[in-house]
Amino acid sequence: MSLTFDALRKANLARLPLFKNCHGKPAHSKADGSDWPLDAWSNAMAGEVGEAANIIKKMRRGDLDRIKDRSLLADELADVAVYLDLLAYQANIDLGLAVKDKFNRTSERVGCDVRL
Repeated sequence: MSLTFDALRKANLARLPLFKNCHGKPAHSKADGSDWPLDAWSNAMAGEVGEAANIIKKMRRGDLDRIKDRSLLADELADVAVYLDLLAYQANIDLGLAVKDKFNRTSERVGCDVRL
């Protein structure tokens, strides 16, 4: 089964008011996460990108096995997608539409017939 941007957004918005920090307290004072400005959401996403990059670095130098430890990278990439969706929500951006439009414009610019 494939995940859609709409399903991710719906689940993110359902979980957001229930999300707790490491001390068991609500992570947000507003149920929709609007208590965090865009830079906080982008920093959260960037942190997850950094964690993914660190795993890739460790794979490259041989500390982690590319096949056996792939689930570690999958987890971090999933975190990136979750925070990307939350950032897009806070910026009032339809992420699915934005990705589709940008993909198609890039295909057109580079002379490729592949479109979403």
